[in-house]
Amino acid sequence: MSSDGEGIATGRAWHEWCDRLKAVGDRILGEEFPQAPRDRAEGFRWLTRLVAHAAQMEIEAGDPMFPRFVRYETPAQQWGGPNPDNTYYRANIDPGQSYRVWAAVTGVRQLIVSLHEGDMQLGELGVYGEHTLDQLVVGSDWRLEIVVAAEKPAQADSLPVPSWIPMHASARMLTIRIYQSDWERDAAPPFHIERIGAEGLAPPPLEPAALERALERSATWVEKTATFWNTYTSAAWERSMPNVASSPRPVPGGADNILYGSCCWELGEDQALLLECEQPDAQYWGFTIHTLGWLESGDFAERQTSLSDRQAFVDNDGRVRIVLSHRDPGTANWIDTEQRQRGMLVYRWVWASSNPVPTASLIGVDDVRAALPRDHPTVDTDARRRALARRREAAWNRFL
Repeated sequence: MSSDGEGIATGRAWHEWCDRLKAVGDRILGEEFPQAPRDRAEGFRWLTRLVAHAAQMEIEAGDPMFPRFVRYETPAQQWGGPNPDNTYYRANIDPGQSYRVWAAVTGVRQLIVSLHEGDMQLGELGVYGEHTLDQLVVGSDWRLEIVVAAEKPAQADSLPVPSWIPMHASARMLTIRIYQSDWERDAAPPFHIERIGAEGLAPPPLEPAALERALERSATWVEKTATFWNTYTSAAWERSMPNVASSPRPVPGGADNILYGSCCWELGEDQALLLECEQPDAQYWGFTIHTLGWLESGDFAERQTSLSDRQAFVDNDGRVRIVLSHRDPGTANWIDTEQRQRGMLVYRWVWASSNPVPTASLIGVDDVRAALPRDHPTVDTDARRRALARRREAAWNRFL
């Protein structure tokens, strides 16, 4: 695509954009991607989700001179293995500019604000200036204000003060992830961002050249994202032994305080995987499934495909026991595979002072009850339906 806007005037830029997206769809049909009919359907749905995110991020909110936060990793827009217990925001920024970010954080349990080079699937792994809520200045009215700038703001030596996050020369994105272990009680307020000096100014009218560049960026993002995460999950499967849990560890391009572990499962219809570990000594911990190929977290609003530290039951001996299976075993800590024979179960220990490694045991789904402590709760069909109804409503309240 050209950069002078001529491609918009002639329609060529649009045609090229459509052709590139069509080529990504053709690539999904290749043998390196999952091939079953359900996989194909999910793959093409995933492609529409990638396009939707790229359009939001690069076309609607692509100008760092007039930034806006985009909410992503919702139930209907997933990529890169989202945590169902997080609310995610991101905004494009220019390292040569300064920004003000603010929100009313009443009821927020914890959050991370960080500067990024970009997305790991684009080879942009830099993470800079990571801050948690307790490291930032919150006013008596629960107002949080942050200044992202190369120089410390003058008012930082007097009260009331904004929190200062030094701008990094390679930063192109500001992200916020809010932790909501308790979906019904932990708040996730809207955040606002503006470039300092642009207060009250409207963006200029859309220029053809700007749209042409945005189409180029969005197509590149979709192309690289679609290829990267399929390669990522395939490599994870190849280097793992099915039904064996790995040690949690940090990942390149991820937050410094998050440890990730995984267990690639391979289960028959009547099998279950029992994962067991000491309760992590962590501000947050949770388990969630991820799909192969697309690295989505399942239909977590409608199914119990994840459990947080506030949702999971901890047995009286201080151990956490998670049951992964296709059929509901009638136990509290069941995680639904969504009838997937293969997949990844990922666990996160965040701000952790202990790092337990789960053990995984392959058992019959009808033998699950006998493998658990006697006082581990039983969940019958009616109770499960009530729990899923509450989960669905809580998800609607979070994401609608």
